[in-house]
Amino acid sequence: MTVTPDSAPAGMPFRVEEATIGELHAAIRSGATTCLAVVQQYLARARAFNGPSVRLVTADGAPLPETAGAVRAGAPVAFPVETVKAADLMPDFERYAGPPLEYGRMEPTASDPAVLQQY
Repeated sequence: MTVTPDSAPAGMPFRVEEATIGELHAAIRSGATTCLAVVQQYLARARAFNGPSVRLVTADGAPLPETAGAVRAGAPVAFPVETVKAADLMPDFERYAGPPLEYGRMEPTASDPAVLQQY
């Protein structure tokens, strides 16, 4: 449910989830929220949901070296070092005859080769 200036119970803060642009404008105009509060809510959501996978699937399951990625929502992305061997996930992997698998890996970004990204 979207909380708008008209529908928010007294004392309940405006939340950006599912809010339309019109509802955001109305909430800011009415004083139910501020531009700063809206940006802070979006940054908090980005921090909560914008992250790497839990483990990469690799040929051997060997751990990766620790590395920090690009800065997202004000903090560098921290990548997990644990991987899982493809054969541990796929029954009869040794009989697989399809196209070559593209394993998870860390590679330099195009914009800054010193920063790695998970693929």
